[in-house]
Amino acid sequence: MKDSSRSKKAFINMIAGFASEGVTLICGLILPRIILTTFGSNYNGLTSSINQFISVIALMKSGIGGVTRASLYKPLAECDTYAISAIIGQTEKFMHRIALIFVGFVLAFAAFYPTVLNHDFDFIFSFSLILIISMSTFAQYYFGLSAQMLLTADQRQYITTLFDIAKTIISTIISVIIIKLGFGIHIVKLGSSLVFVLGPIILNMYTKRRYSIIKGASSSKDLIKQRWDAVGHEVANFVNANTDIMILTVFSSLGLISVYTVYNYVIVNIRKVLLNFVSGFGAAFGNMYARKEYDQMRINLGLYELIVFSLTSVIYSVTAAMVTPFALLYTKGVNDVNYSQPLFGVILTLAGAFSCFRLPYQTITTSIGHYKQTRNGAFIEAGINIVLSICFVIKFGLIGVAIGTLASAIFRTVQYSIYLSHNVIKRSMSICILHIVIALSTGCAVYMIAQNYTSKIDTAFEWILGAIATTAIAFAITITVDLVVYNSESRLLISKMANMFKNKRSKIL
Repeated sequence: MKDSSRSKKAFINMIAGFASEGVTLICGLILPRIILTTFGSNYNGLTSSINQFISVIALMKSGIGGVTRASLYKPLAECDTYAISAIIGQTEKFMHRIALIFVGFVLAFAAFYPTVLNHDFDFIFSFSLILIISMSTFAQYYFGLSAQMLLTADQRQYITTLFDIAKTIISTIISVIIIKLGFGIHIVKLGSSLVFVLGPIILNMYTKRRYSIIKGASSSKDLIKQRWDAVGHEVANFVNANTDIMILTVFSSLGLISVYTVYNYVIVNIRKVLLNFVSGFGAAFGNMYARKEYDQMRINLGLYELIVFSLTSVIYSVTAAMVTPFALLYTKGVNDVNYSQPLFGVILTLAGAFSCFRLPYQTITTSIGHYKQTRNGAFIEAGINIVLSICFVIKFGLIGVAIGTLASAIFRTVQYSIYLSHNVIKRSMSICILHIVIALSTGCAVYMIAQNYTSKIDTAFEWILGAIATTAIAFAITITVDLVVYNSESRLLISKMANMFKNKRSKIL
């Protein structure tokens, strides 16, 4: 695969990813808003809480998915159809076993969860709603897993993304129609769930035909090694990602969960935007590693760091400044809970920024299959989040769980950077530290400037103008700092991007 081909595929995946996140963001704003105004904060908190717990199926997907992608890079580079088929076959067999674990989890959770709701909803209501929501999640991730991983490893994730866009739009339209017709939350979620059944099946059929997958292909070798280590990573990641909701469910109220969900929705989707870079670049780095292009990896890591840290600084500084005004406008007319939580918003945004600072190091580490070597760090991260969140939630509420999330995110970022610097690409840790200091400094400057006008926002139009102004300021400051501090890297990146658009040979990837 030529470098220019890798660059173009990464760029297409990135654009498709941005389109998907735009659709997801818009649809994700529409439906919860309608649920809030139609059913109230408790219903929004309930469905959000259930979704967080049920999203454990995502760890099944990501755990085996990361190992599958790492295993596929070499046979894809060598066009080895039989090896590709064997890996896909092993992946599907493994997921069949995991499915039994998931079914048991759903039943146990559905039986236990209603007991911690303080009688806000009766047992049958909550139990049946959990089963309906879990059905859609299970279908979405299980049936199309092997197809998604194969397309991602081949840098054709844009195909999967197009399917996701279609499912999101159709699901949102159906849900809104059902709500407007006066049906209850169960029918709303059932209609949404049914949409996510056909997509993965069609995608699976498409990939098996495109890649001429040989049914029954097998190998004496374990082609998806470290799968349990990868699942261990994702179990820890799942616990860490859902610690806040779990602890708020036990120690707080559904109303505060609703507040948390509104703020966290913004943070999570911002991170998804940056994760689009990971999806494209991860396959490219995996391809380089399979071809033993180590010098190329080192050069591209520097460019990748510049991109990720700069975008993180811009996007999250804007988020920190605009998230509370957004929450107040989004929940306007909903007075059962106080949605004005500026300090909570800043701390949660900072935690989201650190979860993105790690992306260059995490991307390369996972793309080369080093799951066992970094597994313990994932468990420690989850442990830090749980312990600190429990310690602080009773006294500080939402801010307490945000502190736990921030502390764990800082630890994991440092851990990934140390591992990569010492074991994969030999270099000084001072490079990572400088990136973090610069990104936080520029972000802080943007936030302080924005405070002059964000407190005066009363309408959606004023919010949009404020967001545009803050974004412009953030880009201006970040680009200026990058050109001064990272002059050679910035010039190289601009040159590579220009060459790519001119269809010349580029070595950005």
